[in-house]
Amino acid sequence: MKQFLIVMLAVALTLAAFGVTAAYAEPVDGEAQAGIDGSTIRVNAYDESAGYSASIWFSNFEPDGTCTGTDYVIFNCDAPLKGIGLPELYAGIQANNSDCTVRFELFAWDTDAGKTLKGTPVFSEDVYFNGDSKELPHFVFDTAKSAGQYLFRITQLTPKDVDDETSFPYSVLPIGELIYSENKIEFDSRGPFIFFIECEKTEGVSDYFLNLEGKGSEIDIQPEKTIFKREGAVPHPIFEFGIVTPVVPEGQALYSISLTEAPTWANPNPDSDVTYEVFKWTGDYEESIAGKAIDNGELLDHKDNSNLTLKFGSKLRYGNAYLIVITRSNSGAIGYYQGGYEPSDEWLFYEYGLQLDYCPAMKAAYALVGDLGPEPTDEPTAAPTDAPATDAPTDAPAATEAPDVTSAPKPTGSDKEKDKSESKSENKFPVVPVIITACALAVIAAIVIILVVKKKKKA
Repeated sequence: MKQFLIVMLAVALTLAAFGVTAAYAEPVDGEAQAGIDGSTIRVNAYDESAGYSASIWFSNFEPDGTCTGTDYVIFNCDAPLKGIGLPELYAGIQANNSDCTVRFELFAWDTDAGKTLKGTPVFSEDVYFNGDSKELPHFVFDTAKSAGQYLFRITQLTPKDVDDETSFPYSVLPIGELIYSENKIEFDSRGPFIFFIECEKTEGVSDYFLNLEGKGSEIDIQPEKTIFKREGAVPHPIFEFGIVTPVVPEGQALYSISLTEAPTWANPNPDSDVTYEVFKWTGDYEESIAGKAIDNGELLDHKDNSNLTLKFGSKLRYGNAYLIVITRSNSGAIGYYQGGYEPSDEWLFYEYGLQLDYCPAMKAAYALVGDLGPEPTDEPTAAPTDAPATDAPTDAPAATEAPDVTSAPKPTGSDKEKDKSESKSENKFPVVPVIITACALAVIAAIVIILVVKKKKKA
């Protein structure tokens, strides 16, 4: 009976020691990210709930009769990259003898797209599509790639057979509503196609796609949102096109606007250029453009059916509505597609100063900027005066006597020592649990020795 009580006491002390130690364990910061397994998370660049459609025709029709094409996306990954893929890819129709091969490549970023594409890909694979396919082009790397910036390129390799008019290979990339705006993910001419990446699951990291333009505390760019969806294939040319914005909400700036898939009518020359100017909206078009321009710029060589995106940074700040005037700057055709809703009281649209009764297919991105302080103004801060800028000199003699020495007592080190003492006590390893644990272990050791000695005596 005594031996049983001794053993129970030892068990209780051991459990108490572990309990005290656990109570002083450091908490784990951050929550584990949801993922496809215990160590991997899949991050979509698109909104799954909004769906997607295969409407980016990937083939480029060259003058020599070939039918090859290429496109790429640039993104940043803030965790080791384990895989990449597309939710779907359509390829040539087998009945027309039009199957094709597509190459998928991943490059580590190097300065710019041109230099990056001259390098050696860190991953490359050719996939043969035999007929229309909804297979998932999904690539898992043997070894995870380091976190950083990448360029993912997709190229159709199979050309059109010039000797066979029925051979007409093509591949089509799906597009959809992006979760991350094109301010964070940059596409080539045919974007934005949708894709996903798979990363190492990392606690405390919630956004694996990072802003490529230097996201900081001063300006936090929010995901781009569709204002008016494209409806059908009704294009309108741009000559002098005006967009009136709503009043920008408090603490925000209108970072960018995009005319969705702006056409150039397959303009053969690279002169589809526009300039733009931004004015404060006064309620009248002519009065507004007579004011001082807040921002201006030029976009050169726009590519057919890519988004025409104007970026303003934090210049279009909260508290104002703005008039953005986009003007064709040369003979190259350029335009916008019609949106699916009538303009609201918040967004207004003009052509040559005349208000339109329809809207463009358009997106916008806002940025959180916090308190920017008083708005800059060109008006003088004080009324002019004839008074001299500085006081007139006087004949008073210069001071020659040294100032009186202060009689305040010198600071003692007591306060500093007290602060250091408190800081050390906060950072010290807890002494009490260590002592309790050591005592518990000593008691257990003594009990074991007593039991062994008694057993030997009986023997």
